[in-house]
Amino acid sequence: MFRNILYKLLLFCIPFALFGNEINIVPIANKNINYKSKIYSHDVRLIQENQKFKCKKYLNVIDLKKNKYYALHYIAKDRAICAEDVFIPKSNTIRFKFGNLEIEREGTIVKETDEYIKIKSLDGTIDKIYKDGRN
Repeated sequence: MFRNILYKLLLFCIPFALFGNEINIVPIANKNINYKSKIYSHDVRLIQENQKFKCKKYLNVIDLKKNKYYALHYIAKDRAICAEDVFIPKSNTIRFKFGNLEIEREGTIVKETDEYIKIKSLDGTIDKIYKDGRN
């Protein structure tokens, strides 16, 4: 009698033990990713994992191919990439007109006068562009 109840209990629990673990598709870094460096799709590989890493939400690889993601901190090789570890930079494009000529550049305006415009680009260099076209 006891053995019969034990078998029924065992048969009842086996499906939960087999299918209870949720399999996650986890993005893992193929190489070390430095601080504020761009993350490309070939820098990430996908693995199936039964255990959860320490991420609440993982980086979606489809979004990685659509958008430009940059690392918020150093990400070591073979570490899961969380959504909190990456950011999408804001676009700092500047448009300015010189008569009929319209120029669009990445960066921020430092100074603008009647003669020239000073623009600080994303890498930190400052460019001085004269409105009459000279260098």
